[in-house]
Amino acid sequence: MLENLAVLREGRSKRISSWDTSGRNRDCWTVGAGETKTLAHIKGPGVIRHIWFTIGAEDPMYLRQAVVRMYWDGQEHPSVECPVGDFFGVGHAKVASYSCAVLNMSANPGQDRHAAMNCYFPMPFESEARITVQNEGPKDIGAWYFYIDYEELDS
Repeated sequence: MLENLAVLREGRSKRISSWDTSGRNRDCWTVGAGETKTLAHIKGPGVIRHIWFTIGAEDPMYLRQAVVRMYWDGQEHPSVECPVGDFFGVGHAKVASYSCAVLNMSANPGQDRHAAMNCYFPMPFESEARITVQNEGPKDIGAWYFYIDYEELDS
């Protein structure tokens, strides 16, 4: 995996994030109870290289109640559909610090609800990629911070 670290890639590095477009300091999105938001809709060929989430929610079950869906190349039904916690490797709805080659979660000791979550699975697409999140819980998710890093390709 690391042998290609210094190899120049063909694409152009891009990022979609939750940055505050008003220029203020609220670099996160709110996802209301029952609401679905599109985090990314990328047109053209490319490869998603990194997804980072940090989520601030009152409901302790948010890792099971927030569902991430990923659609490739105009698909009507998602190729990925699972609770956010499960997607990032913790199916028990509690944050935990761990690391492996393609996923990690980093939480402060004693912190049972907030963590940084990273995914490094390469996710190629030919014509478009769309990533949504849905809050299936009874309470609003007050702060959803994210980065989606990808390479834009010519073909």
